[in-house]
Amino acid sequence: MVMIDYSQATIAAPLSFKGAGLHTAKRHKITLLPAPVNTGIIFRVIKRKGVNIDIPAHWQNTKNLPLCTCLVSETGEQVRTVEHLMAALYACGISNVIVEVEGKEIPIMDGSAKPFIDSIDKTGLIQQHESQKIFQVTEKAEYVEGKRYVRIEPADSLYLDLAISLTNFGRLHWSGEVTPASFKQEIASARTFGRLKNGLLAQLTRFQKDPVCLGANTKTAVVIVKDKAINKGGLRMENELIFHRALDMVGDLMLSGGIIQGKITANSPAHRLNHGLLQTIFEQGNYIETGVKVDA
Repeated sequence: MVMIDYSQATIAAPLSFKGAGLHTAKRHKITLLPAPVNTGIIFRVIKRKGVNIDIPAHWQNTKNLPLCTCLVSETGEQVRTVEHLMAALYACGISNVIVEVEGKEIPIMDGSAKPFIDSIDKTGLIQQHESQKIFQVTEKAEYVEGKRYVRIEPADSLYLDLAISLTNFGRLHWSGEVTPASFKQEIASARTFGRLKNGLLAQLTRFQKDPVCLGANTKTAVVIVKDKAINKGGLRMENELIFHRALDMVGDLMLSGGIIQGKITANSPAHRLNHGLLQTIFEQGNYIETGVKVDA
């Protein structure tokens, strides 16, 4: 049994990332700044003119946009594609940080959480000696859209049982316990993915208000044609596609404001289903909040 330290922590020094956004294709810069205990994760939209806008990373602040998790302020400022960074913060044990955003989207990097994790690990953490919030599910809760669903039931740790169906790939399934250590080792390098024809359609359509996939290419995602990844080297691992859905889910669960403990079973999960599950858990009160170190 491995003891997981769920004490609060922040980043040891400022750390910046630059790159194109998956959906906007525009270059963005983010800077992670150390934050005091009990700050939580705050996305700060940097305004060239006027007052900067803070958006807490919380499910109540999500906006339903396709193929990403988007946070929105009361005044309409938004930050898209936060899920991979959020998953990296989970893996690194960071609970308090200010994320300054110059632009409207988090850089996609290589489409996974690994570049964020590697840089954060090099920079290091400051332990803050107060426990994170741990939300232990006590009763079953679920969010359903037709045949798609995300369901959670009591468990002593986070356990995922995920299934997706993809044309030419069939039904993909993975289940396992997720800890910060196992996430880094197995899941973190799994890249976002999509079909070439869908990316071309997005390029041609060029949605003006909320663009979709304009920055998708073989450097930022797994690009699929029929039943193959056309990226150099193909898939990074056999389970890369289903692992990326696990990565997205872990990032979205961080929008609880703490650590979720429970067994999640999902059929064709997506960001809006993950957000819907969090809403259901907290509105129905199907949890107890603790603040202790947990065996896993």
